[in-house]
Amino acid sequence: MKRAFNIVIFAALALVVSCGGGGAFSGDSADEHVVATVDAKELLLSDIISDMPEGLVGVDSATFVRMYTDNWVLNQLKLQRAKEVLASHDDIEELVEDYRQSLIMRQLDQYYVDQNINTDITERQIAAHYRLHSSQFKLDHDEVRGVIVRVREEFRNVAALKDAMRNVSSGDIAELGAFVEKHSLQITDLSSSWVTYSDFLSYLPTVRTRSYDNLLQRGSVQSMTSEDIVFYFVITDIARKGSVAPLESVEDDIRRMLYSERRSEIVNCYEQELKYEGVESGRVKIEDEVLLQSIGCRPQIKSAEISVGEVSDEVQEEDVTLARE
Repeated sequence: MKRAFNIVIFAALALVVSCGGGGAFSGDSADEHVVATVDAKELLLSDIISDMPEGLVGVDSATFVRMYTDNWVLNQLKLQRAKEVLASHDDIEELVEDYRQSLIMRQLDQYYVDQNINTDITERQIAAHYRLHSSQFKLDHDEVRGVIVRVREEFRNVAALKDAMRNVSSGDIAELGAFVEKHSLQITDLSSSWVTYSDFLSYLPTVRTRSYDNLLQRGSVQSMTSEDIVFYFVITDIARKGSVAPLESVEDDIRRMLYSERRSEIVNCYEQELKYEGVESGRVKIEDEVLLQSIGCRPQIKSAEISVGEVSDEVQEEDVTLARE
């Protein structure tokens, strides 16, 4: 069995292949040597060699042939399955054949995804992913939350305004909201959503060429003046560059990641099932015993929910609160 793809390796080096014994894999020459069959379709050695990059020898060439054969077998099986479960593709037939096949197989992938995907992603699962993969969410910039209030220079109730702004740092925005409404002041409330520090500064009368790192401090009411307008501002929360991004700012990204993981698992599972069924039924024949055994392995069916669910079960409810804090 260990002759595996020695035949193919030598053929890639332009040596003559001698198969002997007849059968599905016999041929008149190296170029006509049948490497794999699916139903009535054959993959010839010459097809593989024509696509093999120059300079591949030994183990590298064997690896290339196995990957090429595996992909070819899977594509044939998927195309046949697509004909069985999908509607007519008359409009696709007008496109280039390669594009047509690619489009049909993507639709087949989506068919299985639609049949099996669980789109419910809970806060616990998001918090679990955030905790276990926090290194993926390092910030390359400073992020802040805070508020900015604009008043005229002649405004006299500054002390009360500053007191109300300081309370925002402890989570009390209601007092400041009532104060600015009573005095008809303009407020920019960025206390509930994270923004980059540069975006926060864009609401202030800053100079682009100047550095304002000294203003990046939490809880202190600061001010800037432009003409007759004073901008009072307080930064309530800071996430420094190089630290882990706050959960709220990456929550949507995590949702997309978890959905993508579930989708990928469904597609991988049904692809392996197709190959397994092809080998078991005799539709797939491959000369390389190593590759044949790999393709013919019974897939381990695993719910798309398990990979996230197992981890999320380890996360206590307070983990969500801590992550958000």
